Amino acid sequence: MSPNDASIACAAWKKFFRASAVVLTGLIANVMVPACTIKLNSGIDNEEGSEPAAGYEPPPDEGPKTDNEEDSEPAAGYEPPPDEGPKTPEEQAEETFAQMDPEELALASAKASFTTYALAGMIESLNLDPATLDEAAIAELMTQYMPLAVAEADRWLSTIDTSTLPRENNPNFECKKKYGCPYITGCQYAVPGHSLPTVRHACMVNDCGDARCRNCPDWVGDILSHLLFRAWCSYVCIEEGVTNAKIVAVGAGAISSFGGYFVGPICRDP
Repeated sequence: MSPNDASIACAAWKKFFRASAVVLTGLIANVMVPACTIKLNSGIDNEEGSEPAAGYEPPPDEGPKTDNEEDSEPAAGYEPPPDEGPKTPEEQAEETFAQMDPEELALASAKASFTTYALAGMIESLNLDPATLDEAAIAELMTQYMPLAVAEADRWLSTIDTSTLPRENNPNFECKKKYGCPYITGCQYAVPGHSLPTVRHACMVNDCGDARCRNCPDWVGDILSHLLFRAWCSYVCIEEGVTNAKIVAVGAGAISSFGGYFVGPICRDP
């Protein structure tokens, strides 16, 4: 082999060894360095199969919303209206009186008041012994004298202009506090020759007063001047359970002096 050929062969071997070293180094690096996997996010947050982030809690399930449900909150300072609950008997009575014709109610109230006042005066003037009269006997006595009291009241009303009677009439609940008159009751007795109202009704107290004996002199004590009655109570009776209610009767009642019980009402036509 010539010196020139030997030189060429030596150069070729050197290139081979260099190339082999590069390849071997790459293989070693590939074995020693772990593989990296790169994933690209598609940009869709709710992609199926994705896991929630650490610490994420889903919102509570509030269930389906109604048709009128809104997402808005009440305005600041808003307070819902109070629950009024059922009306009291006093409130119902006041509403019933307010629905009546003012002129008709004024006339009925005047009849009730004067009839009861006259009845109590008539019976007290008899000067009966209260020890001989129980509740049933007093009721019978009031029923017996009721026609005379009705006639007296009607005679008085015929002498006045009924258009001048007060139009602002309300149940007088002070009568219960002052004398013990029931503020709502029903007709218990009827004027002889008449019948009790056949419809459902409520008699509401409209007036009351001291039943002191009118013929007794001023020096007579409280006991002797209230032999039978401590007070009288008058009533206006109105139909219940209908839209256009009517006044069906006026009634007279009284509080016993000794027993303290209520007798009545004895009712007459309005």
